[in-house]
Amino acid sequence: MIKCTVCLTENDDFAITCPSCKAFLQDRIPNLDLFDMGWRVLESPRKAFRTITIADHKNYALLLFTLFGISLSFTGFWYFRLGTQFASLLDLMPAAVGVGIILGLVASVLITVVYYAFAKLFGGASGFRGSLGVLGYCLTPIALSLFIVLPIELLTFGMFLFTSNPSPYAIKPVSYMLLVGFDVMISLWSIALAVLGTHVGHRISMMKSIVVVLATLGVFFGGLLLVAQQLHLTDRV
Repeated sequence: MIKCTVCLTENDDFAITCPSCKAFLQDRIPNLDLFDMGWRVLESPRKAFRTITIADHKNYALLLFTLFGISLSFTGFWYFRLGTQFASLLDLMPAAVGVGIILGLVASVLITVVYYAFAKLFGGASGFRGSLGVLGYCLTPIALSLFIVLPIELLTFGMFLFTSNPSPYAIKPVSYMLLVGFDVMISLWSIALAVLGTHVGHRISMMKSIVVVLATLGVFFGGLLLVAQQLHLTDRV
């Protein structure tokens, strides 16, 4: 709690002004800087998520969701072996990016709505925009991997990354397992950041935060699986 120095009223830790006398309790944060906040999320996530929660504008959250969507799109093209639908990698990449942009923007709304609902169910204190900011910036590791890991995968396997004849594992098994393992670690890192961001931003226990994040992921990826089944993409697996 923050005690107002003017009227001595006890206020929430995230309050900017005192509701009783309107005095400022802490510095106002109008905007977020993408590179500064992205680095702070990786270096000092607890402090970073507090700053994100109280900031007036959740700058670049939609951009991070868009990059997440592109990364998810390439993952889907790999998982469902969609490389057979394209003549070359130069044809596949624009399609994956286009699908990813749409997927990321849709995900920014759907994931945040589901996440916000679960957080409120467990007593979460942050609003919808705060939830969007926390979720957007917890995707920082995945956004970075799009510019670091994916190019390495494309240079290593080319079009074979998205086909099964031969599979990328058959071409370079050690490299393939290392890169897949790295992708898994990055995904787990983002999930861990989401749990911590939920704990800080919504001010609920770590256990409740874990339940909120896992439930949100279950609903979102369950929905994606249903869409994939309707499009008969699961027949390729």
